[in-house]
Amino acid sequence: MRRRLWIVGLAIAILLAIGAAAAVVWARAELRGSLPTLSGELRMEGLSAPVRVTRDALGIPTIRGATRQDVARATGFLHAQDRFFQMDLSRRRAAGELSALVGSVALRADREIRIHRFRAEAQRALATMDPEWLAILEAYTAGVNSGLSHLRKPPFEYAVLRQQPQRWLVEDSVLVVLSMFITLQDPDGSYEATLGTMHDVLPEAMANFLAPMGTEWDSPIVGTVHEVPPIPGPDVYDLRSRRAGKRPPHHPQPRQAPPDTPRPIEQEARHWELGADRDESIGSNNWAISGRLTNDGRALLANDMHLTVRVPNTWYRASLEWQDGANTPPHRLIGVTLPGVPAVVVGSNTHVAWGFTNSQGDWSDIVLLEIDPSDSNRYRTPDGWRPFDRYEETIDISGEEPRKESV
Repeated sequence: MRRRLWIVGLAIAILLAIGAAAAVVWARAELRGSLPTLSGELRMEGLSAPVRVTRDALGIPTIRGATRQDVARATGFLHAQDRFFQMDLSRRRAAGELSALVGSVALRADREIRIHRFRAEAQRALATMDPEWLAILEAYTAGVNSGLSHLRKPPFEYAVLRQQPQRWLVEDSVLVVLSMFITLQDPDGSYEATLGTMHDVLPEAMANFLAPMGTEWDSPIVGTVHEVPPIPGPDVYDLRSRRAGKRPPHHPQPRQAPPDTPRPIEQEARHWELGADRDESIGSNNWAISGRLTNDGRALLANDMHLTVRVPNTWYRASLEWQDGANTPPHRLIGVTLPGVPAVVVGSNTHVAWGFTNSQGDWSDIVLLEIDPSDSNRYRTPDGWRPFDRYEETIDISGEEPRKESV
């Protein structure tokens, strides 16, 4: 009996080992099949002339083509081969279509973003786009789908999710831009609401001092340098008289642990998350230094975009070169692209350098709607009462029935 149990146990162990080895072989094949093509020659439809792609020691590509459209097509090919899953998440985030990929865990995020109907807005934007730029975007889209089809296996993330990647649409590039907008935008208008409250309850001089239009550190492209508002005096806002007769504010002291008490990692992380040193504002920094301050007489530009460090990186470094005609000097763009978009977002054309920053401009407003007391489906406009436009949005959910949302 003991011998029989030993043989059965050995057989099970062998089967498990074979299964594990098969899983490793399968996973290795899936991963290797999803790697980009780094050498050789490929045929891509739509090119007006051959495009050459070379990579340096860090894998950063230089794309050389005859026209801007050819270069855009090749850029889309590389983006799809190197970063398609990242691009897919960006377009789905803006469109409210994450649940179709990852399941109901993303349903709340999809419902919150669907009220903006960004996919419909992206389609409207394409209808008004300059034909030249639309042609570049269409070439890029074709390149993305070509790059995706030339992968022997889909990116490994789809194997983990048991999904198949969906083809890239022209409007998806606009959605990627809108995804960046979502990242940089105040999500609920609280900053705008705070400014409105300050101007409602504070004297104008105090509100302007606390929330100035700008400082001496700003360099407006249009207009003059901002003047810093003076500190309001007691004739504007007398803090002493407002506090007269009131108890001083009580600020409890934080409890101090003994010096030798170890602090758990979770507690340390939460301390930094809630600590006074954390800056909740989203912004970025740019510095431009005049050529008269440099040794070689050329200006310098520094750009810190303050975006979260991610894997893969938000940006995709590349150099783009094309020549519109044999007798024209070549165009050259060097910098970082955003996967999903055929443009150099930050970089140089060898004559001018540019950066990318969140300007903190006043780009949006909160509008308080007056609802018709006799009909809650109407709101007041300068031309009278108007009914709300309503749309039925369908949210697909992986593994579940779709959800209908009225917007």
